[in-house]
Amino acid sequence: MATEKDITDQRDSAVELLDKKISAAITKKNGLAISDPRRLRLSTTINQLMDSRTDLHIQELKAGLDSAQLAAALARITTASQDLKTEAAKMKNVTSYINNANAVIGAATKVTNIVKNGG
Repeated sequence: MATEKDITDQRDSAVELLDKKISAAITKKNGLAISDPRRLRLSTTINQLMDSRTDLHIQELKAGLDSAQLAAALARITTASQDLKTEAAKMKNVTSYINNANAVIGAATKVTNIVKNGG
């Protein structure tokens, strides 16, 4: 049977792998011409990878929950994370990245504040 450390190590390894793939996808996208249709597909892929990364972090938070206060905090961070995913999904091309940057930054700040302040 896996220990808690085994699970944590696997999760950390998965997050590290996703970080590398997200970074590589961004680098590849940035190397393409603005008119290249693969940029949109790469944006979608990047969003999906980031969603997976967010889901792993949510699972990490869920693993430590054992009180009503923490359960309430999880509900708030889940909602805030979904807001972040929704705003990030709007970022499909250069114009939408520029137009939606403030909304994504605001949603990410909301998630960060929830985590930092415990809900």
